[in-house]
Amino acid sequence: MKNNIVLIGMPGCGKSTIGEVIAKKLNLTFYDMDVYIEKIAGKTIPELFEKGEDVFRAWETKACVELSKKNNLIIASGGGVVKKDINIDILKKQCIILYIDRPVEEIVKDVNVSTRPLLKDGTSKVYELFDERHELYRNAADITVVNNGLIEEVIESCVARIRELFR
Repeated sequence: MKNNIVLIGMPGCGKSTIGEVIAKKLNLTFYDMDVYIEKIAGKTIPELFEKGEDVFRAWETKACVELSKKNNLIIASGGGVVKKDINIDILKKQCIILYIDRPVEEIVKDVNVSTRPLLKDGTSKVYELFDERHELYRNAADITVVNNGLIEEVIESCVARIRELFR
C-alpha cells in the first residue's frame, strides 16, 4: 500500500510550507527532498548544480529511492523531480503524488529567484520552466490541488484529499 505523500510542483508553489503543516496535521514525518539531498551529498544544492545539473539530478534520484523506502512521510520534492521518468516511477511505487498547482503569475510575484539555482536568470526562467514542466506535473499527479488562495485553504484541501484516499 502507498503510505507516503510526495508534493510536486514548481519552485515557489508552496511544497515545503504546505508539506510541513500537512505532516503535523496528519501526524506524519516531513522531509524536504532538497535538505535530504544536501545531507546525503554533503554539499549544498547550489554546489551540486555548479558541478552540473546532471550531477544534482543523480543525487535527486538517489533521494527518491531512499525516501520512497521509508513509511508515513510527507515529502516536498524538488521542482525538477519530474524531469526524469525514473524518479516518478520510483515514487509512484510507494507514494501518492500530490501536485501543488500554483499559477505561474503568483510564483513570479513571490519567489526569490536569487536563492534558487535554476531561476538565477530571472523571472522569464520561471515561465520557461512552467511551460516545460506543467504537463509533466499533471501527468505524474494522483491528486492536484490548486494553490491560488489563502494558504490555510490550500492546506485544508490537501488534508481532505489525502484523508479521502486513506479511508
